[in-house]
Amino acid sequence: MAQPASPDADVHWLLEAISLSRRCLPSATAFSVGAVLVAADGTVLSAGFSRERDPRDHAEESALARLGIPGDRTAGDRTAGDRTAGVRAAGVRAAGGTGYRSGSGSGTAADLAGATMYSSLEPCASRASRPVPCADLIIASGIGRVVIAWHEPPIFVPGGGAARLREAGLTVMVIPELAAAAQAVNAHLLS
Repeated sequence: MAQPASPDADVHWLLEAISLSRRCLPSATAFSVGAVLVAADGTVLSAGFSRERDPRDHAEESALARLGIPGDRTAGDRTAGDRTAGVRAAGVRAAGGTGYRSGSGSGTAADLAGATMYSSLEPCASRASRPVPCADLIIASGIGRVVIAWHEPPIFVPGGGAARLREAGLTVMVIPELAAAAQAVNAHLLS
C-alpha cells in the first residue's frame, strides 16, 4: 500500500484538498469538497473540486476524470498537457518543489496502486446526482490509499464510503485534527 513521503505529507496534501474545496460554488444541496491525487513519489497526478465543471461533479470524480478515468460522464480525450494544465489551474502546489507530473502515465490501475487520494470529505458511498459513487470510482481506479479529514454526515445520503474502501482492501486514514477546517467550508449545511 502507498505510504506518505514524510510524516507531514498527509497533512500537507489534505490541506491542499481543503484549500481546493474553498473554490467550490456554494450549494444548498451538496458539500464543497476538494481532492488531490498524489503518486507514491510525492508527485501531484491530478486534483479537482466539487462542481468544478458541472453542478453534479464530485471532487474525486473530477480528479480521476483529469487522468482520463471516466465516471458517469465522458472524460473525453485529454492529453498529458491538458492534465498538467488542469492541476495547475486548480492551484495545487507541489511539496518540496517536486513540480507536477508530466502526464506520461495512462492513469491505469497499475499506475495508481501506490497513489493516495486526499479528500477533504469521505468519498461518497451513494449519490443522489449520479449512479456511481466516488468510493466505487476510486476502487475501480486501483488507488491504494485514501486520506480524509472527516466522515460524510448523513445530510443528503448515508455515509459509509470509508468502510466501502476498506472492505475493498484500500488503506483509509482519517486526520480528525483537520476536520474543523474542512467543515468550515460547509458550515451553511451543518448549522
